[in-house]
Amino acid sequence: MILRITKSICPVCLTVLDANIIDEEEMIWIVRECPEHGLFKSIYWSDSAMYRRFDAYNTIGQGVYNSRKPLDAKGCPQDCGICGSHASGTLLANIDVTNRCNLNCDFCFANARACGFVYEPTFQQIEEMFRLLRSQKPVPPPAVQLSGGEPTMRDDLVDLVKRAKELGFKLVQVATNGIKLAQDSTLAKKLKDAGVSTIYLHFDGISKETNTLFEMNKRAIESCRQEGVGMVLVPTIIGGKNDHEAGGIIQFAADNIDVVRGVNFQPIAFTGAATNDDLKRERITIPDLLHGIE
Repeated sequence: MILRITKSICPVCLTVLDANIIDEEEMIWIVRECPEHGLFKSIYWSDSAMYRRFDAYNTIGQGVYNSRKPLDAKGCPQDCGICGSHASGTLLANIDVTNRCNLNCDFCFANARACGFVYEPTFQQIEEMFRLLRSQKPVPPPAVQLSGGEPTMRDDLVDLVKRAKELGFKLVQVATNGIKLAQDSTLAKKLKDAGVSTIYLHFDGISKETNTLFEMNKRAIESCRQEGVGMVLVPTIIGGKNDHEAGGIIQFAADNIDVVRGVNFQPIAFTGAATNDDLKRERITIPDLLHGIE
């Protein structure tokens, strides 16, 4: 049964294709066919009943009036920037302030450290990004998150947080692996004084087997606790690796509720570098995660 028609790409040649969202075998699939490489069928949601429950709340928003890039011949997703095809505004803008990192995680979406080059906009370039975001109409984004790479690798991170607040962002978040927060007892205070709202902490489990940074994470949490800086735990969930600890992560957050505001589970996204074996072994959808927590 076809539920919706959308656009997708061929995973081999990246050609934009028509795609069908279908309900089959009590799961939701996305199906597309490339003239050159054939038919591709991928799990979209592993529980069709849950999909329908969530889809009942699906709403098309209001786009940005003053998008800076008009639709051209290529169109989404092959063009960069917000264009006329975007049907909603920006709630949380995510800016990668560097691709440098002090880790080398094999599942890193940004491919930090392994990409062979350094991407790091200047302070002035990031300030211009802030201004462009704040100029969006009819409503500018209220929140911005500084990410990477590892944003604490920048010496001017505190100044970037301060500038974002000065330009009107109500919420300024920093996504980090927590190493610098654990090592530098003054960093949490500096970020708080600059106006940081929340630290988004990379937190993949509650054991050394799933989270080699567990002890470092706990020191980073304690550093933020001492300064009254709120945190959100951000686990990247990988099937067969740490999905069994999802409930334990929630319990850990509850045990530290004075400083941990929530958990933002992020099921791993496969974006081109994975093999078919990786997909079969490690793919996990939102329903899989929710059923596991239950």
